Amino acid sequence: MSFFVLSNCSQKPAYGMIIPDYKWSYEELKSEYKQCRGKGQLISKGEFQGKLTFYFTVMNDSTYIQFRDFLGRRTLYLQLLGNEVYAWDILQDKWFLTTQIQSQYPFLIVLEPTDLTRYFWGIDPQLRRKEYPKDFMFDHKSISISFQTKPDAVGSMVSKAIFQINDNQTQVEIEIEEREYGMSYPRLIRAIPPTILHN
Repeated sequence: MSFFVLSNCSQKPAYGMIIPDYKWSYEELKSEYKQCRGKGQLISKGEFQGKLTFYFTVMNDSTYIQFRDFLGRRTLYLQLLGNEVYAWDILQDKWFLTTQIQSQYPFLIVLEPTDLTRYFWGIDPQLRRKEYPKDFMFDHKSISISFQTKPDAVGSMVSKAIFQINDNQTQVEIEIEEREYGMSYPRLIRAIPPTILHN
């Protein structure tokens, strides 16, 4: 697999918005705010097309995400706990293993759960610093990843991730539309029912 990361892009601040110059580190954000919440959308183009909205809560190194379809139905619930992913398909009432989720969303092979948690906090996952074995391949597919920043109340934070697979044949975008630091959606912080996990 050929893997490369494109340069970050940024957007101009909204008129009248004052953006702090200070650049937060991941540890500083967690220490200062403890939690973060927000909403956004996941858009797939190419082989798999569709759009889902989502709400999320991040608490330290854990992320909880609830996806909804265009009808507003809860469809998928994700937990990113450390480097593990737990997924509950609410409509079909079944759960998925990490490997099953990766087969549906190939970019998760490169972007680990801890990287996604950093992203939901608004921090660049710093994928450039990672080392991958020379023979690391995913189904002979190439994946490129780029991140965009957007100004908000605490500074210019990462707000959009774009994944392109096989020379733009497939593209997935994860965009954070709103983010609130120091806040959470308590209803998202829950356990997947044991009856589901043991099916």
